[in-house]
Amino acid sequence: MLFGACSCLPTTLSMSRRGLLCAGGAGFVTALIGTLASSSRIARAQALASKPPEVDGLAVRIVTDNQIIKWIPTEKRDGLTIERRPGGNLSPDAPPSVDLVAEWGLSMHVESRRGSEVRNILIDFGYQPQTLLNNMSVLKIDPASLDALVLSHGHYDHFGGLVGFLSANKGRLKKGLPFFIGGEDCFCTRETAAGQYGALDRKAITVWS
Repeated sequence: MLFGACSCLPTTLSMSRRGLLCAGGAGFVTALIGTLASSSRIARAQALASKPPEVDGLAVRIVTDNQIIKWIPTEKRDGLTIERRPGGNLSPDAPPSVDLVAEWGLSMHVESRRGSEVRNILIDFGYQPQTLLNNMSVLKIDPASLDALVLSHGHYDHFGGLVGFLSANKGRLKKGLPFFIGGEDCFCTRETAAGQYGALDRKAITVWS
């Protein structure tokens, strides 16, 4: 997998951030699934058809978020089940042996089902690889089961854990694993009055692709 020079002009984006968000949900995930068997060459994202493809079931699991609220029970809302993982001091006077870690960042695991087909996708990678790897282990998400990786946009709290995740799982990920990005601006350096905000290292990605 190769990436060209960084260009932040809107005309160079394969899919805008707004377009990516608007294509969300089952239709977006299923559209990604449809490309898994295609070539690993870089290609512009195709627009969804007027009627989005459908799946029989979709589960979205928050792997990394900026806070963890414990002791809220599982609930159902209009046919949607919201499952919450208990944690904390499960034994008297003893700290938890393993637990989820919150940080400034976001990562999600998506599992879709259509008939007998099951696909697993990791969307975004949080701020630090240590947090991502810990939480995937606690949630029992096997990196070898992933069918695609997705980076929604180029903010550090969404791509910071990516390179470390790839390095830690060298040889475990599926061969030719597709990597979808929200646009070329994912590789642009972010700068503010306080200084440089950071940029995704495309060379480090090509090493593991």
